[in-house]
Parts: sequence; structure tokens; C-alpha cells
Amino acid sequence: MDNRKETRKRNDAVSDDVPIYSRLFVVCGKNASEDVLRELFTPYGEIEDFYYPVDFNTGLPKGICFVKFSKTSDAAKALEALHMKSAQKLQRSIRVMVAASRNDIHTEEDADKYKRLFINTPKTITEEELLEHFSQFGKVESVIIQRDRETEQPKGFAYIKYRRFSEAAIAYEECDKTYRAVFAQPKASNRKSGATLEPKIGLLGDPSVVMSPLIPMMNVQPQGYTRVFVNCSPFLTNFHIKQLFDLIPGMIDCRYAVDLVREYGKGSITYSSQVSAAYAVEKLNHFEYPPGCKIFVKPDFGRHNNINHTPNVSNALNNLQSAMSTAHNSGTPDLAKLAEAIAQASQLIKAATTGVTEQHDPGSFNYCSVKLPPPQPLAHIDSPVAKRCFLVCKPEPPSLQVLRDVFCRFGNLINVYTLPNKTVGYARYALAQSADEAIRVLHGSEICGVRVKVLEAEDEDQSAQKRRRTYY
Repeated sequence: MDNRKETRKRNDAVSDDVPIYSRLFVVCGKNASEDVLRELFTPYGEIEDFYYPVDFNTGLPKGICFVKFSKTSDAAKALEALHMKSAQKLQRSIRVMVAASRNDIHTEEDADKYKRLFINTPKTITEEELLEHFSQFGKVESVIIQRDRETEQPKGFAYIKYRRFSEAAIAYEECDKTYRAVFAQPKASNRKSGATLEPKIGLLGDPSVVMSPLIPMMNVQPQGYTRVFVNCSPFLTNFHIKQLFDLIPGMIDCRYAVDLVREYGKGSITYSSQVSAAYAVEKLNHFEYPPGCKIFVKPDFGRHNNINHTPNVSNALNNLQSAMSTAHNSGTPDLAKLAEAIAQASQLIKAATTGVTEQHDPGSFNYCSVKLPPPQPLAHIDSPVAKRCFLVCKPEPPSLQVLRDVFCRFGNLINVYTLPNKTVGYARYALAQSADEAIRVLHGSEICGVRVKVLEAEDEDQSAQKRRRTYY
């Protein structure tokens, strides 16, 4: 009973250690004497407490001991120097670990938590300034200033990770007290929950170096882009898209909108690393969400070029104003030049306000699985029908706006329609060659994730005669 009480006291002492992580747990073997162990640890700093437990019944050593130092850095230096080392007076190598309470089980995977500091920072400080200050205590592996996901503004705290436990301990003890440094704890405190540690961006916030433990599990190679475009069903909201793409570790920005004209959703998602972006394309492209409606995910290889060459909106507006003045003062205005100035200004304003240029507009890549020709004008609604296409769309037809946009690209389209509460419809053409080309290109394709069969339909007169015979 006394032995159990002593063990409980020792666990309580571990959890209340001041300073933190200053007590070591040593597996030394039953043949190691207390004097030899004290002699082994004394050179590394002042020892406040040395506990060498023995079996209550036999009086023999248990083969373990606890060594409490007055400073965390002394304990760290002893751990790094003696772990898995052997001495002349010891018959075996010893294992040295940070002493853990019953509620804080130590494993090798937890080694990083002894190397990371959590600090409070001014919101104006930069990664370079933090690196300069904390590098005087040891080799800094990463500096992460936490920022708001929406505004990208600093939150007022940061993480510093060192190469070694002893370096982090020295920084913890000797850094500027205004930082109020403490050892960082894992984000997920409950091991049974299955949650992972927070993603860690590389040194100085470089998005190409991601240190998340999930990155190696993705098993994809960087492809030279960190942003992807998505086209999907218009029924999906911004919340749905954000939740879906946030399943890929490293999402830092999500922009999404529904095209009310052509009735489909489009957006762009930015990740902190090229690996995450490539993994999003691999796993989510052609994924059915909601079931029966595929989403299309494409890479944006021009993201960095767009950032480095931000258009000058003021110059574009000046050019537009100049063109309008010239057109107003001239008896014969150059309409082509004026139209070009208007188009340029519109494109640059869009790029500056949304971050998406016309070249990389998420809606500019096709929502049809086959390559389509440019849109063509519709034929007159009263034109005679030369040939009809019969459409079968499962699980349900895309919107009429989308079908009209797809089928008009072959020219001479009179109209396209679907039957109420049915999965079938018709496209009517004024020229048979246009209908034949639509059948050739579109049969078996996917439009907004919906599989479409396009077949030659019977002549309308023959179909009407069959219906009359059925009625009689």
C-alpha cells in the first residue's frame, strides 16, 4: 500500500514539475546502483531530486529512476547526451525520456512537442524578425505566424520549432519575456478522438515546404501549382464546397459562386502546398457530389504569374477615358479601338477585385466532358425541322440553359427541351448535318456530371401518326 502511495505522489510531482519537462525518467536495469546513476547525471546541471525506487517486498531495485533538474535545459542536455548510451560502470545502455504522468503517455512520436514553442507576438512582427531573435538560441527549423484564414491578418501568436529539445529549452528560458514562451501542446489533446496535429507550414511561411504529418501519406508529386478550379452542380453552396475541399489538408482560401445564366457552380481553391493541390485534383476530380452529379477539378498553372503581374487598374481606366474622349471629339470615332479599351478595362478590374483573370476564370474550362466548338446563333423558331436528336439523361437532365448552350454549338439549333418528370428530351435542328454532328460528338458524354445519350429521333410526323394510332 505504501509503495502505491509513493507512486501516486511521484505522478503528482511529475504533473506539477516547475519548470516543465525538467524531470527525466530513466530505464537503467536492476544492476545499476544509485551512486553510479547520480554520478552519470551530475555533470549536466543541478539535481533537485533523485528517486531510485525499490520493490516493496524484496527490497531490490526496480531498474528505473527519476532525475529532477532545476532547469529544463539541463534536463534536455542530459537526455540528448545519455539516451541509449552506455557507461563503464553500467552493464547495459540506458533509456532516458522526459518523465510523463499517467495522463501523458510518452511515445517517440511525441518528440516534436519538446522542440516547439508557442509565443505571443505583436501583430506587426514578421517571420524574419522572429527568426533573427530566436536563432541565437539554436537552429530554428520553422517559424509560423498564425493568420486569420479569411483576412490573412496575424492573430498575435506564433510557433517556433527547433532542431533539438535542448535548443528549444534554452530559448524557453532566455528569450525576451514579452513573448511569454511556453512549450507548444498538440492541437488534439484526446488521443482516442483520432484527430491530428495542426498542419505546419515550412520555414518563413514558404507554402512549398509543408510539414504536416499527413503530407507523406498523400503519395503524390508536386505538379507546379497550388490553386485548383472547380465546376459543379449549381445546387452546391459555398459551405458545401469549403467543407469538401477542406478535407484535403492545407486549404487556405476558397472562392465559389453560382453562374445564374448557365446554372452551374464554379470556384477556385488555394492550398498551402503543391502536394495538397495535386492531391485535390487526383481525389476530387470526377467525384460525384451530390451522388449522380460529378464535380470537375482542374489545376491552375498560372497562379504565380497572376500574382507577380497584378494588372494596373488605374492605367486601364485612364486608357478607357482617353479612348472615350477621342471618340467623343472625333467625327468618325474608331469603334474597334474603343471596344478594345472597354474589354481591357473590364478584364483588369475583374482580375484586381476577384483575383481571377479571364484566362483563368473557373467557368472558362468546359463543363462538358468532350471538347465543344464555339457557340453558334440559334435558328429561327419557325424554321422547318430537318432532324431531331433524342436525349436520354440519367439520373436527371441538366438545366435547359446548359443543354441549349451545348447543343447550339453545332449550329442551326431550333430549340432543345426535356419532357416533364422524365429523363428524356429532344433537340431540333434546321439542318440534318448539324444534328448528325451533335450525335457524333455528344453521345456518351457527360454534361455537368450527367451521362447523356444522344440518338437520332424519329421524324416528328411519323411520331405523331404513331400517337394517333395508339389513341384509337
